[in-house]
Amino acid sequence: MGDFINEYFSGMLQPALQYLWTNYDYCYLKAMHEKNRNVGCKTIIAGSSHAMNGIVETEMPESAINFSISSQDVYFDFLNIKRALEEGKQRIDNCIINIGYYMLYQDLSLSTTMGYLMSSVYGPLFGDVHNCTDKIAQVSDSMRLDDWKQQLYMDFARTYFERESSYYGELKAREQNNLLLANGVIWQKLLEEEKESYAKKRTADHNRLKKHQASREENGKIVLEMVRYLHGKGIKPVFVIFPFTRFYNKYIDTDYKKDIFSLLDSLPLEVEFLDMNDFSEMFADEDFLDTDHLNLAGAVKATRLLGSFMTAVGNQQSEIGGNL
Repeated sequence: MGDFINEYFSGMLQPALQYLWTNYDYCYLKAMHEKNRNVGCKTIIAGSSHAMNGIVETEMPESAINFSISSQDVYFDFLNIKRALEEGKQRIDNCIINIGYYMLYQDLSLSTTMGYLMSSVYGPLFGDVHNCTDKIAQVSDSMRLDDWKQQLYMDFARTYFERESSYYGELKAREQNNLLLANGVIWQKLLEEEKESYAKKRTADHNRLKKHQASREENGKIVLEMVRYLHGKGIKPVFVIFPFTRFYNKYIDTDYKKDIFSLLDSLPLEVEFLDMNDFSEMFADEDFLDTDHLNLAGAVKATRLLGSFMTAVGNQQSEIGGNL
C-alpha cells in the first residue's frame, strides 16, 4: 500500500507543479490570504512588482504578508487590503501601499498587455475585473479542472507558499524573475551607455501612461477611499516608493512625483510617505536586476530602510500619545 501511495503522489506531482506554474500569481495571492486567515500578521503590504521584489519578509520588524504581484494597480491593491483586514486572524497594525511614480495613471483592467490577469488572477480571486469588459475577463482554461483535482493542486500550492511565506523561494528565485535575464542580458555587466539606453526605453513606456487622465481621476478617488477605510480600522496608511536606478530616475517624468505629493497632501486624513529614492546613496547599480527592480541584496537594504522608517513612525506616535 505504501508503494502505491508513493507512486500515486509521484504521478500527481508533475501536474500539480504545472498547475502552480501556470497559475503562479493566483496561487500566491490565494495562499497569502489563507495564511492571513489561519495565522495572521501585524503588517500587510500591497503593490506591484516593485514591492514584490523590494521586500524580504523575514527582514521586516514584525510579521508581514506581502500581497504584491507584477503590474498590480491601486484598485486591486485596495481589494487585497480590504480582504486582508476583514479576514485576518490577528489585528493588523500597519498597511504599506507601494505607489510607483506612474501608478496613479495605471488601470490594469484596461491594459492591452496585462489584461490577462483579469481572467487568471483577479476574476477568480475576487470576482471583480474592475473596468474590463473584454472577453479576456472570462476564467482562464487552466482553472477549468475537476473540483477534486483543483483542490488537490491548490493544497499543494498553498502548502508551498505558506512554507516559503514569500513570492520567491525554492521554485522561483528573485534573480530569475527578470525580463533582461530572460533575454540573456545581465544588468551588472552592461556598460553605462547600455544601462542608459534600457532606462530610456523603460521610462518611455511609463511616461506614456500620463495621457490616461480618466484613470488618474479614478485612482485619486480610490486612494481617498482607501485612506478613509484604513483610518476607520485605526491604521495610518504608509505609502512607499521603492528605489530605482539612477538611470531610471534620470528619465522618469518628474511631474509624477509632484502629482503624488499633491494627492497625498490634499487628503483629509494623515498618511505617511517614504520615497526610497531620497536615499539613493544607499543603493548601487549592483543592487538591481534591471532599471527599476531590486535584487535580493537590494531588497534586504530596502526592507531594512522601511523597517527603520516604520519603527521611527511608531516611536513618534507613542511619544505623541504619551504627551496627551
